[in-house]
Amino acid sequence: MRVRILTVSLLLLFSVPLFADPFEDLLKSDWDKSQTLLIKNSVFQKLGQRAGSKEVLKITKNVIPWAILEGVSPEKTAELIVNLDFAVKEGLTFEEAEDAIPVVSKRELSKEDFSYIGLYFKETKKAGIREEVRNRFVEAAMEKKWDGFSVLAGGRALIAGKLVDFPENRLASKILAQFPSKGRSIPFAKIESSFKSVLDSKLDGASTILLSNLKKLHEGEKVSSPQKFASARSVETSLEEVGGIVIGDRPRIEPLPDPPLVPNLPEPGEPTEPDKPSKEGWETLSSSILQKVAKEWVGTPYKWANAAKTGTDCSGFTFRVLTDGRIGVPEKMVSRASSAQTKMGTGVSHNEMRSGDLIFFSASPNQSKVTHVGMVLNGEEFAHASSTRGVVIDKIRMKWWIDRFVLSRRVFKKVVN
Repeated sequence: MRVRILTVSLLLLFSVPLFADPFEDLLKSDWDKSQTLLIKNSVFQKLGQRAGSKEVLKITKNVIPWAILEGVSPEKTAELIVNLDFAVKEGLTFEEAEDAIPVVSKRELSKEDFSYIGLYFKETKKAGIREEVRNRFVEAAMEKKWDGFSVLAGGRALIAGKLVDFPENRLASKILAQFPSKGRSIPFAKIESSFKSVLDSKLDGASTILLSNLKKLHEGEKVSSPQKFASARSVETSLEEVGGIVIGDRPRIEPLPDPPLVPNLPEPGEPTEPDKPSKEGWETLSSSILQKVAKEWVGTPYKWANAAKTGTDCSGFTFRVLTDGRIGVPEKMVSRASSAQTKMGTGVSHNEMRSGDLIFFSASPNQSKVTHVGMVLNGEEFAHASSTRGVVIDKIRMKWWIDRFVLSRRVFKKVVN
């Protein structure tokens, strides 16, 4: 009888199909076994059984392209999954929170700070703060060891400045010089005082709403409650109204004396320096000169929100190549922001690309959202600023890049050797 029971038990055991762990299954195609186990164990250690939930599995799937694009370690990948899970629980969508990934991918930040930076990007984008300014501002704030709440408060001061026509690029410099760096842990009165000071107390009604709502968020630091950022949604109508403001249409206040945060980025409606003489016939590109200019950048280290030989990000690199005197695209035609570069020239298909075309990619689940740009050197190769390798040359038809391709734009009318 015992033998029969044991036999039946064994048959039942081996007749049950063994399903793969969905968490490991997501990771194994991009990391080896030990790396996958490290990521999984780290996430399970911090999230417990929630790590196997549908919500966390979805976040993990969406994080993988970002982790590869940013070249982050397995430990940092696990941290990103945990941080994004927290941000989504707090009331942000993944697509809103993911904009914080390039900022924090090489830094150690708490999940609370990560969420505040995600909220900063959501609000400054909705309010129409220029991408070059908002990116450089948060990078400079991180270099000064600001916490996420101070970043959000500074972003709201930038938005309030737009309401009363302060030049945002110069206002950003003033905020960085005067705001407290540890906003979460100090009395709100100090933040409010700095907020009013940088704006010379020129606050309009919507600015007051932004400030009072910021106070509610600060008070929320004292209690642990789910969806803490839900109260921030009450300012969204004001943010949309700010986003519709065209600065040049209104009388300007006295210009700020502070230097611009982003050099060579004129404020709308302000007098600019005389244009540098454009290279004659720049619309005809010499592919050999482009190759030479681009290769001089190879090896330049990656630095987010920068555009220099000491460090550059992807759109900073394409900006510098296009406006190099030997290529000659007029600076006023080229933005330092990848989203604006998608509007240059005319669209071309992946199979039609040639020397001088811009090529755009996405690591986001929203595949129309551009997160990376490179410069096509020829039909086979493109140059770009990689987060891990600096400026490098890669093959256009590598599967990973094909899977992430969004669009390409033609800047030059003619190409010669």
